[in-house]
Amino acid sequence: MKRRTLLFSSAAALGLVAVGSGAWVYEDRQVFIPQLLQRLVGNFQMGPEDQRKFVDAMANHYGSEKLTALMGLYKIRQETGVGTPYTDLRVDNFERRLLTDFMVSTDYLRQQNKTNPKVSFLGYRLPCSNPYALFDGLA
Repeated sequence: MKRRTLLFSSAAALGLVAVGSGAWVYEDRQVFIPQLLQRLVGNFQMGPEDQRKFVDAMANHYGSEKLTALMGLYKIRQETGVGTPYTDLRVDNFERRLLTDFMVSTDYLRQQNKTNPKVSFLGYRLPCSNPYALFDGLA
């Protein structure tokens, strides 16, 4: 095999691997985030319009590119177990922020005693929707 042919075929193979792994990591945020919330929170129902509003608000707040990168890191760590202290910290913080944003942006905490509550999106990160907030001395 000629050297040029070998180099060309190697480059083509590497390109296919890169595209394939990129497609494997990439997943639509409108699918990924609700599935991750179901796994982290448990059983709840949320209408498609409320889901879309929540995910879009989250993407607007954090930035689409950052959210996509965090989803990719999460999926790589989940599927392969590969991670570094840096990426593990980012993925753990992503889970915490997602749960916090979900809890204070929906009425889930008001309905948590139900077995399969129907959750509504109230607005993104509304300060008064936190049931644990204390407003003592604010007058």
